Amino acid sequence: MQTAIHFEGDQAYICVSDHGKIKEEEPVSYGRSRVEFVIQTAKAQEEGKIAVVFDDATGKIVKDAEEQCIRSGLRQGQVNFFTKEEAALGVVLFRGDNLAKGNTGIFDYTRKHFVYYEVKKQKDSVIVEAKDYTEQIKHAVTDQEKDAAFLTIIKQALARGITTTIYLCGEGFDGNWFSQSTNALCIGRRVFMGKHLFASGAAYLCANRQGEQKVPATVNHTTISQIGLVVHHHGRDMFCPLIMEGKPWEESRGEMEIFVSGINGLSFEVRNRSGMKKASIRMPLDGMKKDADIVYKLKIQGEYIKADQCKIKITDLGFGKIRPASYQTWQQIIYLERGDYNE
Repeated sequence: MQTAIHFEGDQAYICVSDHGKIKEEEPVSYGRSRVEFVIQTAKAQEEGKIAVVFDDATGKIVKDAEEQCIRSGLRQGQVNFFTKEEAALGVVLFRGDNLAKGNTGIFDYTRKHFVYYEVKKQKDSVIVEAKDYTEQIKHAVTDQEKDAAFLTIIKQALARGITTTIYLCGEGFDGNWFSQSTNALCIGRRVFMGKHLFASGAAYLCANRQGEQKVPATVNHTTISQIGLVVHHHGRDMFCPLIMEGKPWEESRGEMEIFVSGINGLSFEVRNRSGMKKASIRMPLDGMKKDADIVYKLKIQGEYIKADQCKIKITDLGFGKIRPASYQTWQQIIYLERGDYNE
């Protein structure tokens, strides 16, 4: 088992990796010392390693932290420190983003910094580039000012190449103040939010250094199909997995949050292990306005209720002060055909 901790502000965002499964835990306040929190966590964990991502870590801070861990009695290598660039790469690997189709970008908005991390493929290698846009947004106070500044940053950051996936991370994105800017982000891209992104990336890297399997072996009574959302991008459909195969159906579930506009329905697909489409399901969202100027933040949840039945639930989370959450929900059952599940 590996535990990854990302420190931001006074919060510790924690992910635990165990036999290929990464679980997010509730954020906690770590107290006065980040290093002491790491040491206590490592000593409480009987085996495995600890992965740590500091929000503002210089080389000296990391070196001092490593020395303090050794002085406390921890083994050499028991605690691994990752930069945000390394954790960003871990996010892409863990999420399975296809860099052959386009770049992945992470906008990281903390209390002190606004940084854009771009993960892209160049020839036979994958590189991560970071660009600091703090100066362009630090003087923005009102929601309107921040929205305008973020829109300018988006245009600059995404000016080159094709970016197919965007993640928004950090406390700065609390409040859903980004209305115009999100309209620009959603054009032809998948957009996700999450505060555990860097922790999940570090957990993935640490787990694979330990030699853990990324996907548990498929046994009887496990799901053999993956179910996901289909989004239209640059004239082609892209598949975004919601529930992966290879787990007992009782434990198979997934969740994502997306921003959409100009639609009143979503499409889902059932695919086999090889990625071949077995079925397509259109889920209407009655009550949503098909208006490109109205942005919806939707929470999509999926879980199996029987070996051959998967329930999809979608909730409208609104859009901050511009459009309060209605919490309207839409539900639909996907019925799998014989051969798409284990009996």
